[in-house]
Amino acid sequence: MLIGYKDFFPTILKSGFFSDEHETIASTVSRANEWIAQANVRVINVETVVLPNVNKIEDASKIGIYTSGEGSSRWYQLVRVWFETPSPA
Repeated sequence: MLIGYKDFFPTILKSGFFSDEHETIASTVSRANEWIAQANVRVINVETVVLPNVNKIEDASKIGIYTSGEGSSRWYQLVRVWFETPSPA
């Protein structure tokens, strides 16, 4: 058995100078459900993860996270799906 994960960040609906508008968590969960159905994987666990100060919203394995005492913090909630894939023969 091999395990993997896939992260689903809320899609940016509208980008502004001071803030961005993101899709709802319900919409993000719907996208995760669509992927699960199409990927044909066995889900082990689903969790929400909150990350501070994400520079670029993409796969969490590639994101840079910075923290700073200067300025305000932004927190991002994502849906993480842990799944099982068949072992290679």
